Amino acid sequence: MIAPPRGAARERIIAEAREQFLTRGFADVSMQQIADASGITKAALYYHFRNKEDLFAEIIRRAVNEFWGGLIACTEQEGSLRDILLEITAFAETMATDRVPWLILNDVERYLSAEVRNAIFTEHPEPDVALAGLLERSIAAGEIRPINVQLAARLLTAMLLGLFHNHHEHVQPQSGDAEQMVDLFLNGVLPRE
Repeated sequence: MIAPPRGAARERIIAEAREQFLTRGFADVSMQQIADASGITKAALYYHFRNKEDLFAEIIRRAVNEFWGGLIACTEQEGSLRDILLEITAFAETMATDRVPWLILNDVERYLSAEVRNAIFTEHPEPDVALAGLLERSIAAGEIRPINVQLAARLLTAMLLGLFHNHHEHVQPQSGDAEQMVDLFLNGVLPRE
C-alpha cells in the first residue's frame, strides 16, 4: 500500500478531528481517537500537530477564515444593498448551522490560550473593509444617505454575529430574523413617516 502524500494525510487528520470536535466537543476527544479515525498512528498524528490544542486551533483558524472570506465574497456581488445584505445573512446562517456550529466557540474560549485566540481572530481577512466598500457603493448609487461607513460596517458585523450567537449559548435563528436584521440596519427602529 502506498502512503498518501504528506499534505493529504494532514488534510484527512484535520477533517476527522473537525468532525470529532463538532460531534463530541474538545474535551471528549483524544488524540488517539483522532489518529484512529484518520487511519494513522498516534506518532504520525504528532508528526503533523504538536498537541490537541494546535490541531483544534488549526480547525478554528480555517473556519474563521472561511466565514470571513465568504462574507467578503458576498459583498462583491451585484445587486441592491438589501439583496446583498440578505445574501450575507443567508451565508452566515448556513455557516453557523451547517459548517461551524457556534457551540464549538465555547471550547475555543475554554481550551485555547488568549494568545492563540487573538492570533486566530485577528489574522483573517477584514470584513469591515469589504462591508464599508459595499456601503460606499450604495451611497454612490443613491440607495442610502451618506454615513460613516466604517462605523456602519462595524455595527453591521456585530448585528450579523449577534443574529446567530451570543457568548453563552447558540441562538437558533427564527424564520424572518435575517430579514428583520437587514430591515433594522437599513431603516432603524423609528416609525416610518
